[in-house]
Amino acid sequence: MAQVHPVISTLSRVFDMPSEFIGDELQLRAVDSWDDLTAVELQVHLEHELGTTLDDRLIERIESVGQLRAFFDERLAELSGPQAPDDVSALVPAPPAPVVAAARAADDVSEVVVGETGISEVDHARGRLSYRGYPIEELIGRTTYEEVVHLLLRGWLPDAEELAAFRSRLAAARDLPPMVTANLRANAASSPSSVLRTAVSALAVAAEAGADPAAHLDLRERLIARVPAIFATQQAARAGRPLPEPRPDLTHAENILHMLDLPRDPQRVRLVDLCLILQAEHGCNASAFAARVAAGTGADTFATVTVALATFTGPLHGGAAHQVIDLASGDTNPQTAAAYLRGRADAAPHRPVPYAEEDPRVRPLREAARRFRGGPGSDHVLQVLDAVRAAAHPSKGPRPYLTVDCYAAAIYHMLGMPSDLFVPMFAAARVAGWLAHVEEQRAQQGRIHPRLRYVGPRNLRHVPEQH
Repeated sequence: MAQVHPVISTLSRVFDMPSEFIGDELQLRAVDSWDDLTAVELQVHLEHELGTTLDDRLIERIESVGQLRAFFDERLAELSGPQAPDDVSALVPAPPAPVVAAARAADDVSEVVVGETGISEVDHARGRLSYRGYPIEELIGRTTYEEVVHLLLRGWLPDAEELAAFRSRLAAARDLPPMVTANLRANAASSPSSVLRTAVSALAVAAEAGADPAAHLDLRERLIARVPAIFATQQAARAGRPLPEPRPDLTHAENILHMLDLPRDPQRVRLVDLCLILQAEHGCNASAFAARVAAGTGADTFATVTVALATFTGPLHGGAAHQVIDLASGDTNPQTAAAYLRGRADAAPHRPVPYAEEDPRVRPLREAARRFRGGPGSDHVLQVLDAVRAAAHPSKGPRPYLTVDCYAAAIYHMLGMPSDLFVPMFAAARVAGWLAHVEEQRAQQGRIHPRLRYVGPRNLRHVPEQH
């Protein structure tokens, strides 16, 4: 059997179309399923096949399958040199040793191996991320957030029957216990991140009091369903609107937009779903590690998620993105705002380990944000982020300045969400990953015993004063 050209197999996956129907004369934009997010998905898949990044506006300039094949073959020849390897993945260049050393030196603590995991693999050197063996490029555009949650929690992608049952359970768990809703009303004017932590603890109190009508459902599913309900309810209370009622007939992404009283046309729903999928899990970062430490002590699930939430809101984790977007959305000149943000990053005492190749989650979100036309000021936000990106890393090397959270926050800003909801939205995505880490820690590895190297004085003597 003749081998299918990588472009044809990629288009077959993206368009959900048999490869034999995809000829060189086919016009990409003539396919029924073509839209802006399909273009993003196509570019991400091509980059994964080639093992390199492509021009941001490549797909806009290519009309037909034949043109795309010609471009792919030409780029493949450039990357492979005179003798092309059989495996396209072998074309990914290994980063220079100084680059890897610099990335590791940025934060030595984060490179300490504290255990083993089967949840996700983060490859900073090659700019790759996979969930339980699936490269995220295989999940973008082909799965929903609910399917990714099932993958992270259960270990496999659900079939149609499993997915329908899972969605039904999530929908049944969205209603908050009355005592939690009362807590949200009382604290409506407080920070959404603080209220979210408090409300998760209040859910524990409701469960202990036998006041949770959904207590028969899996606790993990209740938390995933209710994190968005918590901040959407508080948002309505502080805005003086009637408290939102969750809709069991809506998907997770649709219901979030519904409860926030925002438009939920298909493009906006797909944008939210994309953000949720790409932020669902990212290895043993600070918040996941905190959750694992708590789980290792025998703490209950509510406590582990509360600890993760507390860690996640820090300015060196998820808490900085809203400040970036607040500045980027102002009237400041993009270059001036970019210079300020770069200065802040340079002055930070600690940085996360940067990707030697760009974080694979960033490009899909950046492209999706560019193709979506939101409210006033949307273009200005992206111009500032582009200015930061261009100035921070004009050539290949560690890229510590712009994270996936910045572009997710830009999308949430364009959808009409206030900036203090960005971190709760990030948490709504990440809670699935936290819960997967909690279960893995309990099942496999028990307590975590971190140790510190003592650097203080030794052998001091106490001489009592003479009275």
